[in-house]
Amino acid sequence: MSGLTFHLHTPTDPDKARALHDGLVQTGETLRTSDLETFLLTLEDEAGALCGGCKGDIAFRSAHIAELWVDETYQGQGLGRQLLHRAETHALARNCIRIHLETRSEVARALYQKVGYRVFGQLSDYKGSQAFYYLEKRLD
Repeated sequence: MSGLTFHLHTPTDPDKARALHDGLVQTGETLRTSDLETFLLTLEDEAGALCGGCKGDIAFRSAHIAELWVDETYQGQGLGRQLLHRAETHALARNCIRIHLETRSEVARALYQKVGYRVFGQLSDYKGSQAFYYLEKRLD
């Protein structure tokens, strides 16, 4: 290790982060951003204002939901469930066999489990006594 030094970059140096990512791509350990199919489902009112949505990506045969949100004005109307269903339909059309997501919300976890997702991992005491859940749903 002679001549090597460790450096912590916070905030992240974009050029060094890109070089790190490119190194992983070259070894086959990750995908290029351009190899991911990103999707965005939006829920808009009549004026075009965003009231909810779902953002994710597809890699190989798996879809990942990174963000799902419904404005509190519209919560309790099944819109989150409809966004999930549309994301699942999109994933199936892209030959995915699973869809997965994470949450630390007990309310969201209960919704996900109600529509067929199962917890496959958990970080206890993630935020205070609050846990962080990893959930998936098989699509095949």
